[in-house]
Parts: sequence; structure tokens; C-alpha cells
Amino acid sequence: MNRTVVTGWRLLVLTLGASSAVPVQPALAQSLGVAMVSPDGFSELLRDSMRDYANSQPGTSIRFEYAENGAGAKQIEQVKGFIAAKVDAIIVLAVDTSATTTITRMAQEADVPLVYVNNGPHEDWFAGRVALVLPNDFVAGRLQMTKMGQILNGRGRIAIIGGPAGHSASQLRTAGVKEVAADLPGISIVAEAAADWDRRKAEQVVSGWLSRGEKIDAILANNDEMALGAANALQAAKTPREQIKIAGVDATPDGLKAMLQKRIVLTIQQDAKAEGQSAISNALKLINKEHVQQYDWVDFDLVTDKNISKFIEQ
Repeated sequence: MNRTVVTGWRLLVLTLGASSAVPVQPALAQSLGVAMVSPDGFSELLRDSMRDYANSQPGTSIRFEYAENGAGAKQIEQVKGFIAAKVDAIIVLAVDTSATTTITRMAQEADVPLVYVNNGPHEDWFAGRVALVLPNDFVAGRLQMTKMGQILNGRGRIAIIGGPAGHSASQLRTAGVKEVAADLPGISIVAEAAADWDRRKAEQVVSGWLSRGEKIDAILANNDEMALGAANALQAAKTPREQIKIAGVDATPDGLKAMLQKRIVLTIQQDAKAEGQSAISNALKLINKEHVQQYDWVDFDLVTDKNISKFIEQ
């Protein structure tokens, strides 16, 4: 083979190699719409976790819409807006579980992936691209009452402060408390009220109990915000902290601080970071039509004065 032919062959190979190189394509943009309760306490931690994790994923944008507890019709309209805007996936923290049937149907009909986080419907299975990232709130209530029973040495009068009636966490946490209490002959439930996750409302509830002379040895609140409201009521009434034991759920920064101050005696950690990241991760997988576990359970951990340092460090 002469030199001219060899040189031409080499040029042909180089030219073909250059033309067959495929340029790297940027990641496709993915948009997420989140409909949830107004951020406060745990819901603020959850919102921040979802936002931060979504922003860490290349090409992913996230938009939040908020509704008050019980405002199911408003949340339905927000989901309609997401669908009209052609978001790639929707994440919902249900403010009213009676609205979830409509929300699920709309997402299924539009073939938009849907992830419920923290609160959602009670069905066992869903068709289409639907997933749920939920804590087992019944376990939280059982942990809370079991530990409080030990603190009270199995005897005492307890009061329960619940969250919104339509929130599954409120229902299940209260049910868990009552189931354990029923197995403790020395424990009696003497008062129960709802305070909608709100610190100020819980303070008013407990102030009312104290003003009526209710004899209470412990208050079990469905979340830390309401536990802090109970502690504020005791402080305003000049009731000694050790006289009425208070327990919360969520292990929020304010809740852990109150434990260090001996204002509450225990809380149950709900991992907002893990919950938020799982919601975003599942949504992105569903967009790509990857398999996800339909029910993705988030663990709870008991927080006491013996192990609180582990949770403060997180």
C-alpha cells in the first residue's frame, strides 16, 4: 500500500471518529409541585428538607403551595394548578384526608406521578404512579405512652392533646397512646382535646384544664408544638414542672431544647430530613418510570434524657 493511500485512510478514520462522537446531553429539567400545610415546626423542617434535596438534584425545580389544615378544597385547586402547569410530579402533604380521593384520581387521569408525604389516604394499594412516604404514627403513640407509663410507675391521670381531626397522624398517635394506656390498670385518661398542632391553642387548652382544677399527672401531646404550649400554660400558672409530666412527638429543635430545660420529659423523633428526601427521591424515580415501594415507612425513635445528645448532634 502506498503512502498516499495510508494517509488518506488515516484521515478517513479520524473524520469518522470525530463525526460519530455523541455530545453529552444536559439532564432533562424536572419540575415538582408540592402542596402542603403552611410550614411551622415539623412541617417547616419537612419543607426545608424537600427543597434542599430537590435543589441538589441536577435539572430539578420545585414549587410550593400552602393550605390550612382542613382546607381540602383549596388543596384540590392547587393540585389542579400543578397539573395545568404540566409539572412532572406532584407531592402532597394532605391537609384533609377526605380530599385525597379526588387528588389521587386527578393525578391518575393526568398520568402525573403522585407522592403523599407525612399524611395521606388509608387505602392499601393504588393503581398508577402513586407512592406514600409516611411514618407509622401508631408506633409513635405507643412509644410515647409506654415510656410515660414507666415514668409514672404505672399509675397516674393523663390528658391527651391531639392534632387536627382529619390528620392521620393525630388519629393514629392518639390511638397508640390509648391502646397502651388500656393495658395499664393504674393509668386513667381524664381529659382530651384537640389543638390542631398549634402551640398557642394547646396553651389555651391546658390553661382551661388547670383553671377548672383538673387533676392531671401527665400530658401527652401529639406533637412538640402542642407540648410546648402545655409547658407554657404550666409556667403561666406557676405549676411546678415536676408536678405534671409532658411528652411530645417530632423531636424538633424547640422540642429538644425544652427537654434540656426540663420543660418536657420526652419526645419521639420523626426524621424530617429522611422523610423529605424520600419524597423527592420517589417522585424523581416515578417520573422516570422506575419501581418504588408504594408504602415507604419512616422510623420513629424514642428521645429521653439518656440519649438526647445523639439527636441534638444530627
